Amino acid sequence: MAKFYIERIVAHGDQRSDAVVSFGEGLNIIQGYSDTGKTCVIKCIDFIFGSSEIPFDESTGYSKVTMTINTDKGQIDFSRNIGKNQVYVVSYNEDIESGTYDLTYKKNQKKPVLNSVWLKLLAIDGEPMIAKNSDFERKHLTWRTILQMLLIPEDDIARSASIVVPEQHTEKTLFLSALLYLVTGRDFAENDAQTKKEIRVARRKAVEEYVNKQLSGVADRRKSIAAQLDAVQGVDVEAEVARIVEDIKQTDAAITEAVNNSKELLVQILATEEKAAECTMLRSRYKALRSQYTADVHRLTFIVEGEAEYQGVPHSAKCPFCDGKMPVQNRLSYIESARAELTRIMGQMKGLSETEADVQAELAEIEAELKALQAKREDIETLINEKLRPKADELQAALEKYQVYIRLKHEVSVIDSFQESWMSDLRQLPPENSSELKYHPKEYFDEEFLRAMDRYAHEILEECHYENLSSARFNLADFDIEVNGGKKSTNHGKGYRAFLNTVVTLMFRKYLCSDAKYNPGLLIIDTPLLGLDQGVDDAAPESMRTALFKYFMNNQAEGQMIVIENLEHIPNLDYESAGATVITFTKGRFEGRYGFLDGVY
Repeated sequence: MAKFYIERIVAHGDQRSDAVVSFGEGLNIIQGYSDTGKTCVIKCIDFIFGSSEIPFDESTGYSKVTMTINTDKGQIDFSRNIGKNQVYVVSYNEDIESGTYDLTYKKNQKKPVLNSVWLKLLAIDGEPMIAKNSDFERKHLTWRTILQMLLIPEDDIARSASIVVPEQHTEKTLFLSALLYLVTGRDFAENDAQTKKEIRVARRKAVEEYVNKQLSGVADRRKSIAAQLDAVQGVDVEAEVARIVEDIKQTDAAITEAVNNSKELLVQILATEEKAAECTMLRSRYKALRSQYTADVHRLTFIVEGEAEYQGVPHSAKCPFCDGKMPVQNRLSYIESARAELTRIMGQMKGLSETEADVQAELAEIEAELKALQAKREDIETLINEKLRPKADELQAALEKYQVYIRLKHEVSVIDSFQESWMSDLRQLPPENSSELKYHPKEYFDEEFLRAMDRYAHEILEECHYENLSSARFNLADFDIEVNGGKKSTNHGKGYRAFLNTVVTLMFRKYLCSDAKYNPGLLIIDTPLLGLDQGVDDAAPESMRTALFKYFMNNQAEGQMIVIENLEHIPNLDYESAGATVITFTKGRFEGRYGFLDGVY
């Protein structure tokens, strides 16, 4: 948590009631309609912080601003009159002396400068001097310089450039130096620059060695490729590839046709084999029937012959056992009926022989047809396996050969492109003047800082339900966020810029809280939903706006945050149950406080 937080801001006037706004230690939301004094509250805070902008006209009857802050060692009151460049301090913190403080540094300074109070509250010893330009000219580290990333006015919230870096080029180096001091506690004097220069020289040498090594390697590769390309010199490769592709197409079509013919023949062969099986089965049945007829002929012949023999056997008149008289019995003869049946069976056997002959003839025809079909199918399979497929393989091998040639030609063009690019890189390597040292603050933001900022960018955007999020990173060159590979300034309108600028301030807030040596613990944002207020078509969708304010509520432990927003567009959430302080200006539309300044409409 921060070393201090703003507890109260008060506007005083001789003929006016004090206009008071009280704040909590975490999230504070000032919501209201337009022209109710929301921004005036922020201007009063900035006025105490040393701004030259007057927060309200004296015609309002207000002429002085007082701000109370709370520290872990007691509260401190700051008072400043309109038109004065001094602040009167009443301190109950033993580390801070009460008295009158100047706002700026002067020659022959008699009174202390207010900047020393703010630095001491951040636990910064003394009043460090930091570089303000590339020539190492020094200037005091000031609260006003730091404040540029802590207090975001409405006019800046939708800025296309980085929201934290000053727009004035002459102030950028000073701001980055101040941020580096908060992050590391170091002022990066000339000896640091000398070390950086030595690193740059070593890096330049390493780059030269690397590029030269790459150039040597690709030269060898190019030579090897050239030897392979010589094998097909004088050949129109594109024409050959087109011809081979057409031949492959025709060969594949012939193979397909042959396979289809083979399948049709196989169907015919199977049908013919089925007919042959039926004939064979009939022949077998006829053979069994012939055997049955033959047996019947033998049986009937036996009966006829037996009857003929029996006619000559004499009749016994006496019983051989008792010697009694045996009666004469009248017996029927089966000779005629047996002969008739034998005649019928012989006729059937004759018909059976004719049928057997027909079946045998049909079977012979079927077997001849089957043999012809099998021979034709074998010829097709031989054509496929011994001619068409080998031809297709040969054509494919030839095609691959020419494709390798094309790839090698492309590789040569890529190598030439890389060679040209690397040569250009070598030419563009900045020369190092051994007699001159220059200060470049961005060189001191290390990889650990960049990785942390990349991580915070993605985490915050994800928690804020940023639409179609795939990647997010912190661009050191622009000192700004990039989402899904696109720059904020080129890919988004005012609504999204305001949203992303707010996210950037939250990234720095989290980094200062979690990773920096000194943490101011304060963030003030005026109208983060400015795009919606302006009626911009690409304003952040409702889910993103709601998620953004939920993020404010869920991360109050990172320090005090004061958010100004239009009452008509702020998400409808239960802020107070989350521990936030809510100040509402009604403009008389419903019961409550009209605005910030008493009697001023």
